[in-house]
Amino acid sequence: MSVDSRRVEKVFSVMQNLASTGDGLVRVGEIADALRDANAPTPAWQLRADCSALADEGRISLHAESGAWLVASQRRAEGAA
Repeated sequence: MSVDSRRVEKVFSVMQNLASTGDGLVRVGEIADALRDANAPTPAWQLRADCSALADEGRISLHAESGAWLVASQRRAEGAA
Protein backbone atom coordinates (compact mmCIF):
# COMPACT_ATOMS: atom_id res chain seq x y z
CA MET A 1 0.00 0.00 0.00
CA SER A 2 1.40 3.38 -0.96
CA VAL A 3 1.99 6.22 1.48
CA ASP A 4 -0.87 8.15 -0.12
CA SER A 5 -3.25 5.21 0.23
CA ARG A 6 -2.34 4.76 3.88
CA ARG A 7 -2.92 8.46 4.54
CA VAL A 8 -6.32 8.40 2.83
CA GLU A 9 -7.31 5.31 4.83
CA LYS A 10 -6.21 7.03 8.05
CA VAL A 11 -8.29 10.10 7.14
CA PHE A 12 -11.29 7.87 6.44
CA SER A 13 -10.86 6.08 9.76
CA VAL A 14 -10.74 9.41 11.59
CA MET A 15 -13.85 10.53 9.70
CA GLN A 16 -15.72 7.38 10.71
CA ASN A 17 -14.85 7.94 14.37
CA LEU A 18 -15.85 11.60 14.27
CA ALA A 19 -19.11 10.82 12.46
CA SER A 20 -20.06 8.13 14.97
CA THR A 21 -19.41 10.33 18.00
CA GLY A 22 -20.96 13.53 16.65
CA ASP A 23 -23.89 14.58 14.52
CA GLY A 24 -22.62 12.61 11.51
CA LEU A 25 -21.17 15.69 9.82
CA VAL A 26 -17.38 15.87 9.64
CA ARG A 27 -15.47 19.05 8.91
CA VAL A 28 -11.90 19.24 7.61
CA GLY A 29 -10.86 21.20 10.70
CA GLU A 30 -12.08 18.41 12.97
CA ILE A 31 -10.04 15.89 10.99
CA ALA A 32 -6.98 18.14 11.23
CA ASP A 33 -7.44 18.48 15.01
CA ALA A 34 -7.79 14.71 15.48
CA LEU A 35 -4.71 13.97 13.39
CA ARG A 36 -2.69 16.65 15.19
CA ASP A 37 -3.72 15.13 18.54
CA ALA A 38 -2.51 11.75 17.22
CA ASN A 39 0.87 13.33 16.34
CA ALA A 40 0.17 13.10 12.60
CA PRO A 41 -0.42 16.72 11.52
CA THR A 42 -1.65 17.08 7.95
CA PRO A 43 -2.12 20.34 6.04
CA ALA A 44 -5.71 21.38 5.29
CA TRP A 45 -5.05 21.37 1.54
CA GLN A 46 -3.96 17.71 1.75
CA LEU A 47 -7.04 16.79 3.80
CA ARG A 48 -9.29 18.44 1.22
CA ALA A 49 -7.58 16.45 -1.53
CA ASP A 50 -8.00 13.23 0.47
CA CYS A 51 -11.68 14.02 1.02
CA SER A 52 -12.10 14.58 -2.71
CA ALA A 53 -10.50 11.20 -3.39
CA LEU A 54 -12.84 9.53 -0.88
CA ALA A 55 -15.83 11.29 -2.45
CA ASP A 56 -14.76 10.10 -5.91
CA GLU A 57 -14.79 6.54 -4.52
CA GLY A 58 -18.29 7.06 -3.09
CA ARG A 59 -17.12 6.58 0.49
CA ILE A 60 -18.15 10.06 1.62
CA SER A 61 -20.40 12.79 0.26
CA LEU A 62 -20.55 16.54 0.70
CA HIS A 63 -23.40 17.99 2.76
CA ALA A 64 -23.98 21.12 0.67
CA GLU A 65 -25.87 23.10 3.32
CA SER A 66 -23.07 22.89 5.90
CA GLY A 67 -19.98 22.29 3.77
CA ALA A 68 -19.20 19.24 5.91
CA TRP A 69 -18.70 15.64 4.82
CA LEU A 70 -20.97 12.64 5.46
CA VAL A 71 -19.60 9.11 5.65
CA ALA A 72 -21.59 6.85 3.33
CA SER A 73 -23.99 4.79 5.47
CA GLN A 74 -22.83 1.35 4.33
CA ARG A 75 -19.20 2.32 4.93
CA ARG A 76 -20.04 3.66 8.39
CA ALA A 77 -21.67 0.31 9.25
CA GLU A 78 -18.65 -1.64 7.94
CA GLY A 79 -16.28 0.49 10.00
CA ALA A 80 -18.24 -0.18 13.18
CA ALA A 81 -18.10 -3.95 12.72
